Amino acid sequence: MPNIFITYRRDDSSAISELLHDRLASLFPRARVFIDVQDIPAGTDWQKLLSERLRSYDVVLAVIGAAWLSMLNERAANGVNDFVRWEVAEALRQNKRIIPVLIDGAQLPTVEELPADVVRLASLQAMPLKRDTRDRDIAAIAAELRGSGVLDLIGRGAQKLRLVNASGAVVTVVGATALSFAWVNLFDLLGLDTRTASLTMLMGDVLFEPTLSNDLVLVGIEPRASETARLASERRTDYARLIAVATQQKAKAIAFDITTEEPSPADAALIGAIRAARQGGTRVVFGFKALTPDGHAVALPGLSEAGAFLGLTCIGEKLDNAILGTLAMQAGKSIYGSFALYAVTGATSIEHIPSSETSLHVSVGGEEKNVRFSVREVADWPDKDCPARPAGAVLARIIFPLSHRERLRDPSRRISAENLLAKPSLPPGAWQGKVIVVGAEHPLDLLQTRLDPEGPTRYGFEFQADAVNALMTGAIVTPVGFLQQWLLLLVMVVAAIAYRIWRVGKSRWPDVLVLPGACLTFLAIMVVLYGKLGLLVDSLYHLVAFVVTWWVLVVLEKRWSHGRR
Repeated sequence: MPNIFITYRRDDSSAISELLHDRLASLFPRARVFIDVQDIPAGTDWQKLLSERLRSYDVVLAVIGAAWLSMLNERAANGVNDFVRWEVAEALRQNKRIIPVLIDGAQLPTVEELPADVVRLASLQAMPLKRDTRDRDIAAIAAELRGSGVLDLIGRGAQKLRLVNASGAVVTVVGATALSFAWVNLFDLLGLDTRTASLTMLMGDVLFEPTLSNDLVLVGIEPRASETARLASERRTDYARLIAVATQQKAKAIAFDITTEEPSPADAALIGAIRAARQGGTRVVFGFKALTPDGHAVALPGLSEAGAFLGLTCIGEKLDNAILGTLAMQAGKSIYGSFALYAVTGATSIEHIPSSETSLHVSVGGEEKNVRFSVREVADWPDKDCPARPAGAVLARIIFPLSHRERLRDPSRRISAENLLAKPSLPPGAWQGKVIVVGAEHPLDLLQTRLDPEGPTRYGFEFQADAVNALMTGAIVTPVGFLQQWLLLLVMVVAAIAYRIWRVGKSRWPDVLVLPGACLTFLAIMVVLYGKLGLLVDSLYHLVAFVVTWWVLVVLEKRWSHGRR
């Protein structure tokens, strides 16, 4: 049963139009027949109002009397709003079925007589409505309207069938294209992939702040005025004193995000403190960023022999933002653990980085453990910021949620090394069983992450502390595998197809809200998967496939709809 909209000029055909409405309202449900008998209030957005009225109607009866065309021309010449002209133009734009109803022998305007926005009216099949045959004419119009409902139903069914048949080809083309793009990492090469993933992680980190382990403590070392490039090697006396405090407190580990290359007079005290810590059960970790020609970590001689762990501290970056951490690196036959790995596990041996799974097998003393990582990468070229990483190196990378730096700088978790060493005031057992991450608060050690949009404002050791925290809490993010990504992409394509087939022949105005709403809903689900389950979906491919499928079916529907009319 069609919904019927009657458009007319009051000074041209008011009485006959109202009669037509009343007769049709007696033959069809009254709620399905509309005629506007009220003036549009002043100050109303009349175009929006009329457009909204038209959207819910299937058939428009354009009542045309003897003065219809002259009034149109007069209003156009005087610059007066012509509501009737706009209604007809909007109905044409919305692809409504329009039936011109000619009153008492009025003629349908020709193409030459009509302005461009309503010129299609001249090519439509009209129906007469004369005073002396009005009962018969209205009955004919009603019969046409009853038939139009069946015809429209049949037409919509045919269109749906054609779209269903076309959907197989659309799925194949869109799916194959998306697969090809993903295979060559096209969006990643353009930087779009990383930006989309960063946006997902940013929203997840903001909405679902990661849990910080109660066993994580940070110690910041403020540089002196003379330490413009890096902390002076004489600082190793302070390192030794910090190690002594950690040992006395029975800390699990104290890890220095600091490299040690040049010898200094304070080395003996440092090595002595490391030996004492080893005997006291406290693990000591130092960082390194370069390798010797024979493949050993560049660090102060004697550190390893004294019992210190040397962990790789290079930070992975994409698009100038720190995104990835490192769990381990395999270069040639040698494998090196990271700063975070040794700080948390104290692994004594590490097996090769597997290619078919995301668990690193390590030995801690005599106990075997599996440590989860996010992705396996192969370095295509050397990294100037990480001399230890040669081309061809295999890396076990970790993706993890980031903490707001204010949380890492909270006085309950962060301690100033200067204040601590000037007047040790830790209560007994305050550090017992904890992992202490020590680093320099040096301007040259600032970096930018997704949570630092204003620029490099986070110290490197704070990023390392988040990596340590992720290993302590198990908050390692897992990128969804290629097969799962592909299946999810197919779900998005099928969802677009199902919606477009359902909406065949119906008003398209909801699409303005549904399309962006669907995309935002998908992104919201991806954020929840990241924030709550630690799953990272490469959402850009899915969104592009969804939008392209939607657009292709809209184009096909419009083409076939126009062809049918």
